[in-house]
Amino acid sequence: MKATLLVLTLLILAGCAAKPDYRPANNGSTGYSEQKISDDRYRVEFKSVSNSVADAGDFALLRAAELTQAQGYDWFVVTNKETFVDSKSQGPSSSISATRGQQIERRCGLITCETRSRPVNEVGVQISNKDTRKEVHTLLDIKMGKGIKPNNNSYSAQDVIDNLSSKAKN
Repeated sequence: MKATLLVLTLLILAGCAAKPDYRPANNGSTGYSEQKISDDRYRVEFKSVSNSVADAGDFALLRAAELTQAQGYDWFVVTNKETFVDSKSQGPSSSISATRGQQIERRCGLITCETRSRPVNEVGVQISNKDTRKEVHTLLDIKMGKGIKPNNNSYSAQDVIDNLSSKAKN
């Protein structure tokens, strides 16, 4: 039973430590989505549940770069960026332990000593609410363009893809 409980606890912890998935969002779920504002302007959103606010920003930029290339453009400028963070506690983490042993008591009188042994069972429970996860929404309004980047505030779509796509695969 102890081994089963340990394996179950490790699986739960592994799931909590996972990075946000880079995928399309379905009906408000985590992932990316976009909305066309005009021919060269889009609003890109990335929603994640993670301990890292930076991941949502990086994945929103990555989606903006992919969208820019898909629309036939070379670069984009972020005209507006908003990030919303809502911290919430995921279910409590807990552990249960059980031990079985012997307690030996020795009582001595004037002439003799008596030794008694009795079984002892101990059960321990620990509950912790320290696992606080963040629901992060990053919204980017972007304007796309072709040719030479206009200034240092613009992003080359290919450079963003080259630098951030490996992060989305991990």
